[in-house]
Amino acid sequence: MSLVFPCEIISWHVMPAVRREIARYLVDEKHIQRKIVSKKLGITEAAVCQYLKDKRGGSYKFGDADLEKIRKMADMMMDSEKGFDKMCVICKEFDAPYEMMANPVTANAMAAGRSKKFV
Repeated sequence: MSLVFPCEIISWHVMPAVRREIARYLVDEKHIQRKIVSKKLGITEAAVCQYLKDKRGGSYKFGDADLEKIRKMADMMMDSEKGFDKMCVICKEFDAPYEMMANPVTANAMAAGRSKKFV
């Protein structure tokens, strides 16, 4: 089994799931246009649509506490001129990479080089 760093898990699994939740929150709850959300996230409008339809963003489900943090980040992102100027808090704030590393199926798939399949 090869070494898998938490940052790898974050970039392959957690970040797409965070983008998915941000897109859902901003479009479904805050009623912000997909075009505006896509510009703030730095992705295409089609990618936002895929996040909303669960075709992108993986299958990781966040707990209520993490969802609240994601909503706060989304609100900060919308208020910021830069977009995600505070995005690196994910490494510190969420337990997701450690939960994924503790899951033998996920850890083995990542070590085997199949990790992008889960994104």
